[in-house]
Amino acid sequence: MPTSLHPDVVEVYGWGQHPAPGYYKHPPLGGMMAGAWFTLFPTSDWAAYLLAMTNAALALFFVDLITRRYLSGDKRLMVLLLLMLTPLYQFLSAKFASNQTLLPTWPLAVYCFIRAYESRGVLWSLAAGACAALAMLGKYYSIFLVGGLVFAALAHPDRMRYLRSWSPWASIAAGFAVLAPHLVWLMQTGYQPFTYAYAVHGAQSRFGALLSVPGYLAGAVGYVAIAVAVYAVVARPRPAEVFAALWPRDPDRRLLAALLWAPLLLPAVVAPLLDVELTSLWVMQAWFLLPLLLLMPGTIAVARDATVKVAFGVAALGLAALLISPVLAYVKHTQGAGQGRAYYSPLADEMTRHWHALTPQPLKIVVGEQDYAMAASFYAPDHPDAVPGFDFQASPWVTPARLEREGFAVICLDQNCAARAMQLAKDRPGARQEDVEVVRRFFGSATAPARFIIVLAPPRP
Repeated sequence: MPTSLHPDVVEVYGWGQHPAPGYYKHPPLGGMMAGAWFTLFPTSDWAAYLLAMTNAALALFFVDLITRRYLSGDKRLMVLLLLMLTPLYQFLSAKFASNQTLLPTWPLAVYCFIRAYESRGVLWSLAAGACAALAMLGKYYSIFLVGGLVFAALAHPDRMRYLRSWSPWASIAAGFAVLAPHLVWLMQTGYQPFTYAYAVHGAQSRFGALLSVPGYLAGAVGYVAIAVAVYAVVARPRPAEVFAALWPRDPDRRLLAALLWAPLLLPAVVAPLLDVELTSLWVMQAWFLLPLLLLMPGTIAVARDATVKVAFGVAALGLAALLISPVLAYVKHTQGAGQGRAYYSPLADEMTRHWHALTPQPLKIVVGEQDYAMAASFYAPDHPDAVPGFDFQASPWVTPARLEREGFAVICLDQNCAARAMQLAKDRPGARQEDVEVVRRFFGSATAPARFIIVLAPPRP
C-alpha cells in the first residue's frame, strides 16, 4: 500500500479496543462496530477496507428493505443502481469511521418507523425507537433523523390515531433505554463530545454560520447530481411528475418525502441558530430515499434495457476505478496523501524496533502527535493504546499506574513536544530521546525521508 489508513479509521480501531459508553469525540457506535469486527479479522489494511465496504453493502440492503415495499422489478433494482452512482456508497464509504455508521443505521431506523406507523405493533415500535437511538450513538447529527421522524409522524393525516396508540411511547421508551448508558456517561464526563464538536465546527459568528448554509446545500445537491441526471435520461419524467414524486399527494408516500426532506433541510435552519458551520459531507446518509421517491409514480416507467445499461455503467465505473487504482496509488506515494499517512506504518515499526532494543516488554502505550500516536495503535506490532496529543482525558484507560508499570513511547515532530515528553518521563531509569528517519517503499520507489523524535520510557525495574 502506498499510504496507511485515514486517521479517523485508526481512531475508531483504538476506541474499539476499549468498549465504553462514549469517547471524547463521538458517541460509541463506531468504536463498538470496529471492536467487534477486529475480534474476527486481523488488524490489517485489507480488513479495515472490508469493514467499510461491508458497512456500505449493509446500508444498501436496508434501503432495499424499504424499496421492496413500494417498488418491484427494474424499478427496485434501479433505486440501488442510482445510489451506487453517487460517491456516498462508493468513495466516501471506502473508509469506516463515525460518519459512516449512519449509512446503515438511518435506513434501518426509517424502515422500522414505517412498519411501526403502519401497524402500531409493539415490536416494530420498540425497534423503531431502538434503531433511532442506535443512529444517535453513531453521531449526534442523527438528531435530525429523529426530528424527521417526528415531523413525518405529525404531517400524516393519521397522526392522532398514531399518537393515541402505544406506538410512539413504546418507541420513546426504547430509545431512551438504548441511550441511557451514554447519557449517564455524558453527564459524568462534562459532555466531552459537545466541547470537541464546538471546537472543530463552531462558527466565529452567527453570520459565519449562515454563510456555510449555501455551501452545505450546493454540496448536498452535487453528491446526487450524476444519479439525478441518469434518472432523467432513463425515466424521461415530465416536470409535473417530478414535483409530484418529491411531494406526493398520497399520505403514505408523502410520509417518505417528509422522511427525506426534513433531515436534509432541518440542519440548514438549526445549525446557524447554534452557531455551527455546516459541511455537505454530513448529508452522506440522508439521500437514500430520493431514488425511491423519484421512481414511485406509476406514470414513470423504467425499461429493462435501460436498467441493463445503467447496471453495466455502474460495473464499468467500478472496473475503471480498479484499473486506475495503481496509478492513483503511485501518485499518492510520490505526492503524499495528507496527514503524514505515508509514514504511519514504517514509523510504528521503527519505534517498536527501538523499544525492543531497550526492553523485552511489549510496547503498550504511545503518546504524542495525534495522528501518529493513533496510527501506532493500529500499525505497531504490539498494538499499544494511544494517548493523542498528551490528552489523557481522551484515553481514560491509560492511567498513571499503567504509565509506571508498563512504560511508554512518545512520538514528536519538534523539540517542544520532545521536551514535554522528557518531562513526562523524568526520574525514570533508562528514558531516552532518539532521532529516527523513515521512508516508505512502494514497488521499489521510496518517499522522501521524514524525521521524527521518539522518547522511550521503559517500565520501571
